[in-house]
Amino acid sequence: MKSFLLTCAFAIACLVAFSQSSPAAKVQQARTAQEMSAMSQHELALLEFRAEKLCWFEELKEENSSEWFTLSQRNGGVVDLTDEMVADFNPLLFNLPQQSVRCENLPVQTTSGKKYLLIVRSEEMMDKEWNRRELQNAKTRAK
Repeated sequence: MKSFLLTCAFAIACLVAFSQSSPAAKVQQARTAQEMSAMSQHELALLEFRAEKLCWFEELKEENSSEWFTLSQRNGGVVDLTDEMVADFNPLLFNLPQQSVRCENLPVQTTSGKKYLLIVRSEEMMDKEWNRRELQNAKTRAK
């Protein structure tokens, strides 16, 4: 019985891990096939990188915000943030403000009332992270 329960728990854990979209799937979700076919491999890799590293959510510890950031889609439509969107967020679908040298800390609230801080990395941080990744990939290819 224990082994059956452990097997079930493992299967559920695997399903949860694989249910979150990969960076490549997020690019496919955000761009049309025609847009993607017009991009170089480098441009696609940059989009996947942005999907993976551009932002993250942290629970808001204090409610010190009188204004909540309103998410808008790339086409301009306003979006109601849900808990499911927080769990598998695709930044490529939204207009997110990005500063050149400092992170954006955007207080957001889900439709269920949960409060988060949406942290968007600066352009400088993204460039440094990309350069680190490229260096690591070059070292891996050299081996």
